[in-house]
Amino acid sequence: MIWWRGTIFLALVSWLAWGGGALGQGGFERAISSALPRSVKLYGLKVGQQVGYGTGTIVSADGHVITVYTLLLESNKLRVVTADGTRYHGKLVTFDREKQLALIRMTTVMEGDSAVGALPFFDIGCAEGAPPYGASCEPELLPGDWVVAAGNPFKIAEGAEPASVAHGVYSARTRLDARRKVKEFSYHGDVLVIDAVTSNPGAPGSPLVNLDGELVGVIGRLVVSNLTHTKFNYAIPRDVLRSFLLKALKLGDAGAIVEGEARSKLGSDFSAVDAGIRIARTGYMRLPPFVERVRRGSPAAKAGVRRDDLILSVNGHSVPDLVSYDKRMGRIGSDEPVDLVIQRKKRVITVRILPGDEAKKP
Repeated sequence: MIWWRGTIFLALVSWLAWGGGALGQGGFERAISSALPRSVKLYGLKVGQQVGYGTGTIVSADGHVITVYTLLLESNKLRVVTADGTRYHGKLVTFDREKQLALIRMTTVMEGDSAVGALPFFDIGCAEGAPPYGASCEPELLPGDWVVAAGNPFKIAEGAEPASVAHGVYSARTRLDARRKVKEFSYHGDVLVIDAVTSNPGAPGSPLVNLDGELVGVIGRLVVSNLTHTKFNYAIPRDVLRSFLLKALKLGDAGAIVEGEARSKLGSDFSAVDAGIRIARTGYMRLPPFVERVRRGSPAAKAGVRRDDLILSVNGHSVPDLVSYDKRMGRIGSDEPVDLVIQRKKRVITVRILPGDEAKKP
């Protein structure tokens, strides 16, 4: 046993003498200097136990940001703060209900209303993609490799203060089996398991990079593992992020965001219409779609939808549970009207939600 330990010690000394690989060549410094300017602080809607702050990862020079989907993104005054403290107006573009990923866009600078300038960003494309998403392919990540995450846990930064940095070791790539409170988490795809403590409010959406400064994933939503019954530290892998992003992009010279009619073709994973309705999701997906909240001034509010309404059908199709409701709403384009049949106590009524019928604030 002594000779075995001695061999390990000599190997470690030799490794350090040669510079310790990426560590000896400034790997952590390179990772941190890459992650910090490409992460943003998000501030928006706070509802119940849902915090009103989070983190995002910049994926284009003109201000497209990947993050996790939470209620804070439904705010009419979504604020995106870059590493230098510049505050931008933010807009939710689309989101994937299964993966719980969202794409937002930084529109204008809040002070002065000027346009978004060229920003540092992570290129997560591959060679077959069009610019600016086609410069690099998948970085290699092996078990035991160090990784660094930069985010805004516990709302530690509101302006130009640096984001919080967590470091740890990548363990494995596996399928996610987890829950949020009593509800099964919708995403069961691949994740990167890490030992960095990232399962904290505000941290989801943070970029996870290797010691070469390359993006390898984005920290996922807070979940509890069904295997260990403990909080689970993980990231959504880069190739999953790329698949999500490519669905949300019309690839071209400018890599423009899909808007209007084209947006309705993204499929049932995306919510193409923003009616302003929040459905109660505290139980299982087979529960009926009860309205938990209606955003003030939203198209749904103007149409007369109220809290505790039970939605019976969407555009003539019965929606007996949350799964069918999500599927029907996901097929509706942002420019299409939505006809709902609603049960309100003992009454059954029909309402029509008109696209873009958002109340204007004075």
